Amino acid sequence: MIFHILNGDALAEEFDIVGEKIICRECLIEGEIAAESLDEFWKFRAEFIERSYGENDYSEKVVSEFEKLRNISAHNEVNLWFGNELFCQTNLWFCLGLLEQSNPEIYRVFPDSNDWNCKFDDLQSCFDNRIKLADEDLQLGVNLWKAYQTADYKQLEDLSRTPSPAFPRLKEVCNAEIEKHSRPQEILSEIKETDFNEIFKQFSKLAAVYGFGDSQVKKLLKN
Repeated sequence: MIFHILNGDALAEEFDIVGEKIICRECLIEGEIAAESLDEFWKFRAEFIERSYGENDYSEKVVSEFEKLRNISAHNEVNLWFGNELFCQTNLWFCLGLLEQSNPEIYRVFPDSNDWNCKFDDLQSCFDNRIKLADEDLQLGVNLWKAYQTADYKQLEDLSRTPSPAFPRLKEVCNAEIEKHSRPQEILSEIKETDFNEIFKQFSKLAAVYGFGDSQVKKLLKN
């Protein structure tokens, strides 16, 4: 069976490639992620999402999708549709961590361009140019998640030097994570606009590697 792990509802709405869709509705670039077990992880994430966004249906909307992913067997095919920026990459690393035990046939589907976006305008072309993950690519993704989850920046920096066709801009992404607690604020402070739309536009250009949405930028402004 063919599965497509999609990076959000926007992509899911226009998706027409054959296979079962599983939607990743997380933003693991922010909030509590350190946990001793997966159940504890879900609990921390549900609390963060409700506290930050007022959503109280985390189990129904988010966990239920990830449970589908966890139930995929080794004989299935999985296609991961994620961008190259940090927002998408943290979600991608997490998905690879969930797939580690079953170890199905995994492919990475890249956006239309190699810049910092997660746009899949030509779905068929993106799908046709996918690459299959070797065992070492999967292990790299799993190790990246573990380092990210535990904030082991030394390990993250070491892993960023690993060449892999599945992670073409890994060093830039890992550096962005290491600087995440200071650099976005610095970039925001350099923007002199007062209109949020203009602020967001400029920030998205200057800090594209993070892939922040308007919610994340509004939090930065508030802080």
